[in-house]
Amino acid sequence: MTHDHDLVISNGTVVTPEHGTFEADVAADGETISAVAAPGTLSGETEIDATGKHVLPGAIDPHTHHGIYRGLEADAESESKSDLVGGVTTIGNYFRRAGAYEEIMPGYFDEAEPNYYHDYFFSLGLLSMEHVEEIPTIIDEFGITTFKWYMNYKDAAREKFGVDCDMHDDFGDAFVRKLAEQDVPTTLGYHSENVEITNALAGGNVYVTSESDDTDADADEGYEVMVEEFPGYAETQSMVAGAALAKVHGYDDRFYAVHISAGGTADELAALHDAGYRAWGETCIHYLALTTEECDERMKVNPPVRSKADQETLWERLADGTISTIGTDHCANLAENKFGEGIRDSLLGFPSTPVMLPLILSEGVNEGRISLERAVEVTSTNAAKAFNLYPKKGTVRVGSDADLAVVDLDETKTVTPELLHSVSGYSPYEGREVTGWPTQTVVKGELAYDDGEIVGTKGHGTHIDRPV
Repeated sequence: MTHDHDLVISNGTVVTPEHGTFEADVAADGETISAVAAPGTLSGETEIDATGKHVLPGAIDPHTHHGIYRGLEADAESESKSDLVGGVTTIGNYFRRAGAYEEIMPGYFDEAEPNYYHDYFFSLGLLSMEHVEEIPTIIDEFGITTFKWYMNYKDAAREKFGVDCDMHDDFGDAFVRKLAEQDVPTTLGYHSENVEITNALAGGNVYVTSESDDTDADADEGYEVMVEEFPGYAETQSMVAGAALAKVHGYDDRFYAVHISAGGTADELAALHDAGYRAWGETCIHYLALTTEECDERMKVNPPVRSKADQETLWERLADGTISTIGTDHCANLAENKFGEGIRDSLLGFPSTPVMLPLILSEGVNEGRISLERAVEVTSTNAAKAFNLYPKKGTVRVGSDADLAVVDLDETKTVTPELLHSVSGYSPYEGREVTGWPTQTVVKGELAYDDGEIVGTKGHGTHIDRPV
């Protein structure tokens, strides 16, 4: 028998923000979608029966930190493999290091390229005026068009990275102006934090990272100290200030506030939109799925998980369009290294990319907070647009990459590290029942995850050079 296509997902319900929800077969030849046709009309060498299931564009996690604890070569393999369980087919990795990126990045690509199961893109944190001057080179030589300004490194960059810069607003002003001058679309990710407030509230206490030791750890302190010392208003004020700087340079439509954790920040973003700003907002899955009272050392992250009221506001702002994307701030630290003698003595960050889409389906769609079309928009399409990947990624259309997730909205699974194929050995969601899971994940036309089994190919993923 002669098959018309390399791969066909048949009889599923396709969901895209552009075209809504409709029954169709979807075919792939090579790495791209080659046909979208009436159900039951296409045949393929590999066929996936999606009867009773939904076919979504593969999820995109635009906010990960691969390589921060174990090195990029190890994370690229283990984390991209784990991502497939959750229907994630592309990730964005934030990377920052002192020194010239023109010299650093070739080696970084060498570590990444043979090891990713799915596609990826880099967003570079700039730490100095020298980095700002490198922006045109970074775009032209490496196809990297997305960057990050870490407000939490203000007055700390000299000691932490050894750079000749305090990362004050003169640095940020030069950063934004240089991005605005480029003749290709760029994006500025912005970590909103007023460190003059948070440092004063912390009173000199240290929150341990992989690069520091804490001598003032108190094992009796709970998660609430994170919330007290990194208050929501310090995030809110900083976001508004950063967006205002972007707007005066005509760059507010490419200003992207990462990991919004506070309801007040989301509300102020809505007010900015009402005032004519076009800034993007991202929240993370842990701010939608957890509250302070549930958290312990497993959930240590900056900004911290906040109150039920904050959580409810974030869901409302996700539904009404104020918040455009979901990220995870994913870090692959190992359980034996993550946990210390209390909250201050534990490592920042935790793994969560593979639960991003399932938790949005479970807590968002199945609980009636957002529509399925909106879930696709915030977990895929908008990230593709914000990070200059669309329409190569983020949609189901002929010519786009064949990155697809076949989802059973009724399937309930209990989260375990084993389910997620996790190298970390723990999950902040361990033991949680989640309803709505991918049954198959397709990466660039290749079946990569099939009913609990990783069947993809290491090295099938590649860096996405932009503009696409």
